[in-house]
Amino acid sequence: MYVECPAPQLFDPSVAHCAVRFRVEDYTPEAVEKTGVILPSTMDRAVNKRKAEYVAGRLCAMRALHAQTGRVGVNIAAGTKGEPVWPAGWVGSITHTHGFAAAAVADARFMRSLGLDTEQIMTAQVMQNVATRICRPEEAYDVRLPVSPEVYTTLVFSAKESLFKCLFPLVGKMFWFEDARIEIADYQAGAFTAVLMSDLSEEFCCSVRLDGRFYASGGLIHTGISLACGTESP
Repeated sequence: MYVECPAPQLFDPSVAHCAVRFRVEDYTPEAVEKTGVILPSTMDRAVNKRKAEYVAGRLCAMRALHAQTGRVGVNIAAGTKGEPVWPAGWVGSITHTHGFAAAAVADARFMRSLGLDTEQIMTAQVMQNVATRICRPEEAYDVRLPVSPEVYTTLVFSAKESLFKCLFPLVGKMFWFEDARIEIADYQAGAFTAVLMSDLSEEFCCSVRLDGRFYASGGLIHTGISLACGTESP
């Protein structure tokens, strides 16, 4: 059911990044058992789509941890906000959407945190419904950009999701789309910068900038942010 596929180049080689493709209609308890992933009791009443996505993400995390540690079958629990709880000494991030899932894991001695997200490129209708909630006024689409408004809006959304996943473990609180601005530094090179527009903590305060990478392929937008140890906030 879960077929390994190449992960997009979003991180440096020290980060283990694993990805799979899957079909929700292939989901069965037997397929889950083969993966070694344990579904928590909170998933008992979930629909098959949600279960299939959960297993896909946790399977990628399990494989990424195996690549880093050599340990087989390590299950990643969920925290009170649904966030993955990584083994001591490791940091990581998980994403899943529309038949694709991925996870990235790094040694906490070298990386403080990771943020990873994948989104299906929005349709024009979805974009029109959500663009003003996702994008700050200064992030409004410009017709001179080298991508469509649907791709641009999806990229901004995904970049902010990666930022949240990267910083939530460090600031310990929720924050929202308006709390950051995304600057696309180089479309060809797949580079963006997330600029904080609010004070999330003493360290991660307004005007702090974090660099990330993105990759578009097969109707999906992939984004990633890594925060190395020793990185000082500007």
